[in-house]
Amino acid sequence: MKGVYEIVPASAGHVPSLHEIERSAASLFGDEVPAQLLETGTPVPLLAEAQRAGTLWVAVGPDDQPVGFARLELVGNRAHLGELDVLPAHGRRGIGTALLQTVEAWALSNGFADLTLTTYREFPWNEPFYAHLGYEVVLERDLDDDLRQRFEQEAGMESEQARRVAMRKNLGTV
Repeated sequence: MKGVYEIVPASAGHVPSLHEIERSAASLFGDEVPAQLLETGTPVPLLAEAQRAGTLWVAVGPDDQPVGFARLELVGNRAHLGELDVLPAHGRRGIGTALLQTVEAWALSNGFADLTLTTYREFPWNEPFYAHLGYEVVLERDLDDDLRQRFEQEAGMESEQARRVAMRKNLGTV
């Protein structure tokens, strides 16, 4: 990571600032994504629950303030990246990659064989970013029930589903 950033488990004190990071990161989509999807944001209780469960990490800058975060969702034997956001002013410094590597290492050390996510296809900080880091597209016919449900939920409106993709990384390669 360029600069002085550190990835740490989120504290309860970090949680209130994460909504602004999420909203600021979402602004990169401009009018390419329906406003309805961008306005919903991750509920603070969900972020607080992830923090208490130890599945929320933040990237802190030199002033110890969060500039990015990653939230992992665990359901049964599935580890799923629920969210990864970095303040645009701190982008392109390796923070997203470092957050993702932290999540992958945690998932692997906790017995998860792979990590899934859903994301937009065309934005360079989405599918191309994850593909560069070893994630592969899961074809629609290969989605299991859980991943299909997550895909439909995270894609939001049906019109957005064609623009999105589910991806998976085998963590044996971490």
